[in-house]
Amino acid sequence: MKRNILVVVFLFLATLALAQDKVHFTYSVKKLEGKKYELHIVAKMEEGWHIYSQTQPKSAIALPTSIVLKKNPLIAIATGKPKEIGKKETYKNETIGVSQYQYGGIVEFVQLVELKQAGVKTNLQGSITYQVCAEEKCLPPATVKFNVKIE
Repeated sequence: MKRNILVVVFLFLATLALAQDKVHFTYSVKKLEGKKYELHIVAKMEEGWHIYSQTQPKSAIALPTSIVLKKNPLIAIATGKPKEIGKKETYKNETIGVSQYQYGGIVEFVQLVELKQAGVKTNLQGSITYQVCAEEKCLPPATVKFNVKIE
């Protein structure tokens, strides 16, 4: 029994690692005017794989990508979801009657943030939950955490 539990845990962790091998994230912060900054999260998918848009049609069964920014008393985060920059595709499955929005190749998520006081240095932390899929298969959802400096 104990061995079976270990095997299940190992397979689960291996599957999560595989999902993270299919999507590679990079993070950067771009200074704008005054106290304003842009957080840039770039997702690069392996050939043949895609992740889903943050916003999906009502009929979609896809797991939308979710970006959560941790509250920081030194930072004001613009309302709304991060802007998506990339070639959004609409996938239609006629068999089950659903449509969903997805990105293959590269998609960039951009969120506007503002320091509450000029000259402050701090970090912006958050997480991204996503599901990576190919034509005939999907891997379990994965969550990655990030931490970027704002100076």
